[in-house]
Amino acid sequence: MNQRLKYALNFIKYRLFAKHRKGHGIHSPFLFELIIKVLNDKKADEDLKKVFEVYKKYKKSNEILVYNEIGAGTSYTRPKRLSVGEIIKKSSVNKKYGSLLFRLIKYFNCKDLLELGTSVGISTAFIARAITKSNFVSIEGVAEKVNIAKKITSELNLNTNFIVGNINDKLEAALNDFEKLDFVYFDGNHTKESTLKYFHFCLNKSHNDSVFVFDDIRWSKGMEEAWTEIKNNKNVRLSVDLYRMGLIFFREELSKEHYIIKF
Repeated sequence: MNQRLKYALNFIKYRLFAKHRKGHGIHSPFLFELIIKVLNDKKADEDLKKVFEVYKKYKKSNEILVYNEIGAGTSYTRPKRLSVGEIIKKSSVNKKYGSLLFRLIKYFNCKDLLELGTSVGISTAFIARAITKSNFVSIEGVAEKVNIAKKITSELNLNTNFIVGNINDKLEAALNDFEKLDFVYFDGNHTKESTLKYFHFCLNKSHNDSVFVFDDIRWSKGMEEAWTEIKNNKNVRLSVDLYRMGLIFFREELSKEHYIIKF
């Protein structure tokens, strides 16, 4: 089946089975508060508005990047040639999901942050802008993209530590600089094997209040399988499926449950 058609059919299925957009029928006080105060929050404070401005600017950028991509379905032998604006439209988070990252970090007051897959730095900006004093590391395999990410974070006066290199090679060493992980955004190599590998590495630094966010959980059959395995992991207490993204929580005080929420 054509990948686009499958993705569209998956979205229809998601819309049919997703529930609880306004928190109705949710018995968990933790999840009810999350829906009301984070998922349904549409207000944009000054920090978020500034990210929107930069997002809008770079989405229109015609600056051309020529680079070798790293990750699922890519090849070093065929360089890509895309404008920054095209990259943002094709693969970056949009304002809706970027705002979600921002609000999650603010709501849970996350201080030790890790991003796997910087791209040109749109998600990086949403994450870094959410909290000023933090230990934030973002790993990206394409140096040309990191150069744009540095421009974006510089314009917003954000403190971000960038590591350039394949996540497979850099993650383990990067984790040595963290005592714990409060927040991890997984948006790197979208294969089942790599996603699970990164999850298990980061799991070693997780704690009761950690929040793990996985992007593109329906990107492929492999990603769907990875998401299923992750949410069923014995350490995971609550998973929230938002179609594009999946949220993972480890709080021992919660009953083990999986929710598909309209977002």
